[in-house]
Amino acid sequence: MAMLVIMDKFQNKYRIKSARAGWHDYGDGSYFVTICTAHKVHYFGEIADGKMRLSIMGKCADE
Repeated sequence: MAMLVIMDKFQNKYRIKSARAGWHDYGDGSYFVTICTAHKVHYFGEIADGKMRLSIMGKCADE
């Protein structure tokens, strides 16, 4: 099934829409980062009892 994607032009070139969250204020320097890992392996830690438990690699990424 083909999907029609309408893209805007900027300086007469096509570009995709922003992936930024429209509800978030990026002015304070905070950003959301999504990292997809192969086979959904939890390299950075796991959620236990509703809290994020960082692995050693997760602690490095957090710093």
